[in-house]
Amino acid sequence: MVKTRSYEVELPHSWDSLQVILSEPEKTLPFFPYFENLHNDTVRFRVPRFIFDFGYEFTLALGFRKNAAVYTFTGEKGVLTVTFEMHGKKLRVTASWSGFGELLMGKPLENFARGIAEAIRDFCSAQATCPALELESDEGVVHHVTPESAPALIKRIVWELRGDDFILEGVSNRGVRISATVRGGRLVRLTVKDPLNKETVIEADLPVLEIGPELFEDLPLDDTFRIKVRRI
Repeated sequence: MVKTRSYEVELPHSWDSLQVILSEPEKTLPFFPYFENLHNDTVRFRVPRFIFDFGYEFTLALGFRKNAAVYTFTGEKGVLTVTFEMHGKKLRVTASWSGFGELLMGKPLENFARGIAEAIRDFCSAQATCPALELESDEGVVHHVTPESAPALIKRIVWELRGDDFILEGVSNRGVRISATVRGGRLVRLTVKDPLNKETVIEADLPVLEIGPELFEDLPLDDTFRIKVRRI
């Protein structure tokens, strides 16, 4: 018997924008619940504090059809299937497990489907609202950074870096300096210094996918920034 759970989120973006995100699983998988690591096409998940160890390796296969995509994870203990389907302006994520311990997999699959749906929604929104970004290697120019678009910029970079830790540093045309530190998929520090050297420091411990514009309110960000991204 296959154990299956689904979760839906509003997604006011096109299938094409969703396909961009899903077609690069090496960037998206680090934000799936229970993700542990990825090497080539082999991915490892682990469910903590569960009645049995779900820490098995899977080989990933990716497939697309009209308005839908399927990630199939095949391992020694079973097959984990994640299906993404667009219905109008809604994304439906279905996670199915066929293999050892099916009767015990209900709650983990619920968490899995919900977490994946929310992560994909946030990355699609970030791609759609990210300010124009010209990034070559680890340096580039970001046009018109605002409190509203700054969260999308950080999400876009964390996705491009596949969840690696990094420090984003930038200076605007008007001399505003910004620094954002991301560790373990969480924004831990944000520093902004205006041209008069007035400094604002925000110590945080906020998941990147939960960053909103309220964090950047009243900061002097309405400008073009030259940025540098440094892995740490």
